[in-house]
Amino acid sequence: MSKYLHHFISCDWGTTNFRLRVVETDTLTVLFEQFGGMGIRNLNTEFLQAAATDRYGYFAHYLRSQINALPEMYWDLPVLVSGMASANIGMLDLPYGDLPITTDASGFVVESRALSERHSRYIISGVKSTTGMMRGEETQALGLLEQMNADRDGILLLPGTHSKHLRYRGGAFTDFSSYMTGELFELLSQRSILSNSLRQEALSPANKESFLAGLKAGAKDGVAPHLFSIRAEDVLHQADPGKSYLRLSGLLIGDELRYLSNTNDEYCYLAGSGALLSLYKLALEQLVTSDRLKVFGAEDLQKAFLSGQRKILLRND
Repeated sequence: MSKYLHHFISCDWGTTNFRLRVVETDTLTVLFEQFGGMGIRNLNTEFLQAAATDRYGYFAHYLRSQINALPEMYWDLPVLVSGMASANIGMLDLPYGDLPITTDASGFVVESRALSERHSRYIISGVKSTTGMMRGEETQALGLLEQMNADRDGILLLPGTHSKHLRYRGGAFTDFSSYMTGELFELLSQRSILSNSLRQEALSPANKESFLAGLKAGAKDGVAPHLFSIRAEDVLHQADPGKSYLRLSGLLIGDELRYLSNTNDEYCYLAGSGALLSLYKLALEQLVTSDRLKVFGAEDLQKAFLSGQRKILLRND
């Protein structure tokens, strides 16, 4: 390994978020972490309003300013950038890589740009299938291959605004599907007629059954036949808006996962963090047998993301 690769800077640059981590390459230990900053969407808006012409230079200047906010000893480390930086609203409009996702990352598209004579910035593009595309999740998936360790063929679920279901076969991800569950929930809960009947509420033992009732209905019939009943229950029976909020969540997640409840032999890997992980874990525990489910939590997912970036770094060194 090059003496300059004992550490690297991990950049997770999403549509609405920005995060830098200084990482020890061998152990993936995070030595320093910096949150905040500007997501790709807002920086793109700023770029357009400034009538600037050098998109890459504009975004690179911002990235450099964020790196310079780190302790000075880290300024010249190589930088791995995953997420929306490679989209048409980001730094560079890179083509998508191709499936399968394998441990050697051979299908990935990576653009290398020099920061100095010794150090580089590696921009990692997304991956496409015949019917979909993803940016950011491919880096997590690449790292998760190590933790899954060719265990059992199955489906990897990555919950999010646009949840991804990746088909895992023979130690590689061979295909995937996208589900707009998170975005649909936001639209329905905040901008539809249902919004007047809902109140945001976290999952708890007191409201768990409302989520499960929605999950059961969504997995059985799909979401459409049950949506208006949430409004009707409020108007006619003064239903608890917090419980209705969880019921709507259950309906949408049940609809997303319904194909798994009808499959007797598909193994399920679930990787996520926070409230979404809790909801999907509870849902899968109802829909599949316990011997068909393996869960990776927040620490596992962070390690996978950093492991994926490390693979790209070492491949391109």
